[in-house]
Amino acid sequence: PKAEAKMMPDGTMVSVPLEDLAPFLPDEVLEEMYRECRGAAIVRMYNDFYEVYARLKREQPDTVFVLDTEWDESLSLKTLGPYLELADYYTPNCKEALHLTGTDDPHRAAEVLSDYFDAAIVKLGADGCLLRQNGEEEVIPAVPGVEAVDATGAGDAFNAGFLYGLYHGYPVEDCIRFGNITGGECVRHIGCLTGRMSEEQLLSSFSAF
Repeated sequence: PKAEAKMMPDGTMVSVPLEDLAPFLPDEVLEEMYRECRGAAIVRMYNDFYEVYARLKREQPDTVFVLDTEWDESLSLKTLGPYLELADYYTPNCKEALHLTGTDDPHRAAEVLSDYFDAAIVKLGADGCLLRQNGEEEVIPAVPGVEAVDATGAGDAFNAGFLYGLYHGYPVEDCIRFGNITGGECVRHIGCLTGRMSEEQLLSSFSAF
């Protein structure tokens, strides 16, 4: 599992899983994070800082919370359950969704995740994105003709488009289309920051999708 070394008060070093970092951070750091997120229309969550997110959710019930996780062997419904219950959306890739739900099929994984979300999402890479809502499934296709050269940052790029759609009030199907566009643009290039799009380019690609 991904972890970070932390020095304890007695000088010893311990390896702390990332999802358990929050208790080791000074209160002022957590308070600063809370202040930075307060008032936001959308908060992108990670699998740590639960108390900060829960506080924001209590105080800002209209804020949309989108959970994003990195690959971690410790991912499970038990360890991530409180975050899943707090979030409005979760955007795992297929590997993460299968491991988290203990299934071997993305459709079954989406079915399990639908216990937590009205719109369960599983990213399928070049095959697009699986959406399950109201008991029905739909695969939102990837952008055609994309020649992938580097997948670094593709998940973050997808979320950039997905959050853009949410912020501007698009239905979730179109939010996913935005995500597929920005994710597809990312993988065309080497490195996670080279495949950039302007808002004008994004909207033009969306109109042609």
